[in-house]
Amino acid sequence: MPSPSTAASAPATIARQPIYDANVKVAGYELILGDQDPDTAASAVTQIGMNIVSDAPAWVPLSSAFLYGGHAAALPADRVIFEVDPEIANDPQALVALRDLRNRGFTLAIDPFEARVDVTGLLSMVQAVKIDATLDRATLADHVVIGRTAGVTRVAKNVETHEIFQTCKVLGFDLFQGYFFAQPRHLDNQPMAVGSLNKLRLVGELQDPDVDIDALAGIVQRDVGLSYNLLRFVNSAFFSLPRRIESIHDALVMLGLDNVKRWATLMALADAKDKPHELIVTGLVRARMAELVAVASGDRRAKETYFTIGMFSIIDALLDTSLVEVLRALPLSEEIMDALLGYKGPKGELLHGILAYERGDFHPLLRLMPVGVPPADFYAQAIEWATDASGGLVAVPAAAA
Repeated sequence: MPSPSTAASAPATIARQPIYDANVKVAGYELILGDQDPDTAASAVTQIGMNIVSDAPAWVPLSSAFLYGGHAAALPADRVIFEVDPEIANDPQALVALRDLRNRGFTLAIDPFEARVDVTGLLSMVQAVKIDATLDRATLADHVVIGRTAGVTRVAKNVETHEIFQTCKVLGFDLFQGYFFAQPRHLDNQPMAVGSLNKLRLVGELQDPDVDIDALAGIVQRDVGLSYNLLRFVNSAFFSLPRRIESIHDALVMLGLDNVKRWATLMALADAKDKPHELIVTGLVRARMAELVAVASGDRRAKETYFTIGMFSIIDALLDTSLVEVLRALPLSEEIMDALLGYKGPKGELLHGILAYERGDFHPLLRLMPVGVPPADFYAQAIEWATDASGGLVAVPAAAA
């Protein structure tokens, strides 16, 4: 890949983080904004942010500059929840502006909420509070009681493990924000479930670098559900092929070996009944973004490898097994293994940059982008593509044919 860009002015940066309900279904996205001036931030929210959240509510951090510059009122009230810093309670002018937003129909949330006298005074103006899930259990319980008494939605933030998620559910939180969904569950050295083991074996066969068209067709056709769902997918509007594909061999001729390997692997991995749909979307976003950056950087020939690395960055969470154990069972190159396990080499460095970007640490990826290419544009493209693709990857029982 070429040398990192050194643009004189920082481009707009924006990412999203899902907020879930208790069933781990997306209830909204927080928009994470980079360190940029209010006008640039406002442009990022209006031109990119409202698109990357699709139809879900956008949770937007509300700085004083964003508030006083008129940017907040320009957003659609029915789609936005403004996150209010509690320090704003000490600013009478800000309180007046918040009341105006409330009267215009906007939803307000305190972020982060702490049980202080000056902050609890804001409770009458807001509909939600975001509480740091890393607080001790007793403090969390107290905050939940305060929020429940005030009649506001309780949102646990920084939920990074399944254990913290379960604790917050028990305590009575309504919504949950964090990357727990992208982590494998801790199974205390239990062996891999039979279903996950079978799935891993299938993925290993699909990823065999020596597999040819006939062998790949046989692998897919051997699994009736995979064969049916793959044919359904390639005949969907996502591909918009000029004619209907009637067989796996036909799909291989039309799409090529690498494409069928890609989508068959994704179809096999996506068939996880107990995993949130957003996990597959996250993997697809990472994969597509890595591919886009690689092509823009002049490494077109390796784009399939970049895609594989991005997609396999979630395989441990999909199979609830350590990444080391999963990768040990797959016939992947040393380059891919090094990128996934240690972020080594150009491909590993790019994966690290993409993972940092989605958490709001924009600088690692900015340093890797080609000159003049804003990462926010690629991010938005990747989300749109991943959203469309993931809809077709949802498995349908073969008996439905």
